[in-house]
Amino acid sequence: MTGLRGERAAEVIVRHAGGGESRGSGYLVREGVVLTAAHVVRRAADVTVRFEADRPAQWSAPARVLWSDARADAALLTLEPADGASGTGSGGGARGARRSARRVKAARFAAVRERDAGLRSSALGFPFFKRRDDPDGLTRYRDSCHARGEIAPLADRREGTLELRVQEPDRDPDPARSPWEGMSGSAVWAHGRIVGVVSLHRREEGLGTLTVSRADRWAESADDAGREALRGVGVTTTLPPAAPRWREPRLLLWCGAGALALTLAAWSATATLTARPALRFRVVGTCEQPGTTLENESSGFTPGGRYTNEIRSPDGNLFPLGTRDSNVVTDRGSLRWQWPCARTDKPGTYLARVTDETTHRRTGWTPFTVRPFAPYACVFQQEKGLWFAGISRTTITPLPPPVAGTSMDEVAEAQCLLQRLGFDLGKGKVDGWYGERTRQAVVDLQRQAGTDQDGLIGPTTWQLLRTRAPVTG
Repeated sequence: MTGLRGERAAEVIVRHAGGGESRGSGYLVREGVVLTAAHVVRRAADVTVRFEADRPAQWSAPARVLWSDARADAALLTLEPADGASGTGSGGGARGARRSARRVKAARFAAVRERDAGLRSSALGFPFFKRRDDPDGLTRYRDSCHARGEIAPLADRREGTLELRVQEPDRDPDPARSPWEGMSGSAVWAHGRIVGVVSLHRREEGLGTLTVSRADRWAESADDAGREALRGVGVTTTLPPAAPRWREPRLLLWCGAGALALTLAAWSATATLTARPALRFRVVGTCEQPGTTLENESSGFTPGGRYTNEIRSPDGNLFPLGTRDSNVVTDRGSLRWQWPCARTDKPGTYLARVTDETTHRRTGWTPFTVRPFAPYACVFQQEKGLWFAGISRTTITPLPPPVAGTSMDEVAEAQCLLQRLGFDLGKGKVDGWYGERTRQAVVDLQRQAGTDQDGLIGPTTWQLLRTRAPVTG
């Protein structure tokens, strides 16, 4: 069985260092790991996670924060060793926690495609409006709320969240508090996969609207340790889209009475497949001058979806594009893919390939060429008392320290000006590479001028390079 399961929904009980207690919700996504919202466990002195409260299988365990991202408002908790668990009933205590952990099958995650179609979703949590009194009238507790509704994928695009519309609570116990208080951290499900967690309720949007932190954005904002923790539960930057099983074409073959029958799992999927446009992608132009940008011509990709790309360099190695594209398909089904031509690019033929992450279709390898660029030349001229070498006109941009990969027009401009002032750059001369020889020349210039000798080119050093006269004699 996949999808939302009641026994894995948790109450997250937080005690704060300054005193007081607050509550949220969570979900056991795999053995020993609970998913919740980051603000639920913010400034927590200790955290207890409780399952199946006041039921025969009740068990609880202390937890610590494994990963938390305030911007994404999502967090992962790891349960402490089971010998610290407590509970009642036949499944309670350490034994109940160990038995429950062994039965856990890892939850799966999915992305939400941005398109004009609702996505049926559900969440299970413990909100404020579900507070009730025990029959003895001495104890108050929160019962579970199974919120079922629909995600509007095109809502809240600027904020980068999802809008979940559910049935409004029957009552609003306290106008000064949200009736959904405590629902935060509930895993939101669509077609058997988790697409996010409940993050917020805004009263101005009504009692039937909840804000959801979307799972397909968590890995984007996480640091290396966070991405490692997310990978451990199956969350990456390329999650499959949430879609019903009947949309997945399955070819079934069986024999009977000498006949071979072919069927599809859903007839409607056939129409979808046959009507799907072909992917088209090509790179326009050639890199012949640094500072220019190659564009693309593309079509057939899922509008509003996401794509990934691979680049094969002339030496045959693969490397990611990093920040060179937005990874988002336009509403017309084309890509925003670009290639900024830079002197650091190895001359030769590159190959690019793009994958539509919504349909998992992939283009073929598309070639584009980077030609050798002409060497830097220093063409000096003076304007309003400032010297320029014809490569860059910056006067304020700080240059980084000499590290591998620091090559740019600004470095070449600085090298020309250093040569003009009589500093020896060695065999490399003006190559745009901020190497040790260039750094030493900068230090020598700073020493002569009596400024900080840090080897970095900031506004003060740029002023020296632009205005200082060569030393003669």
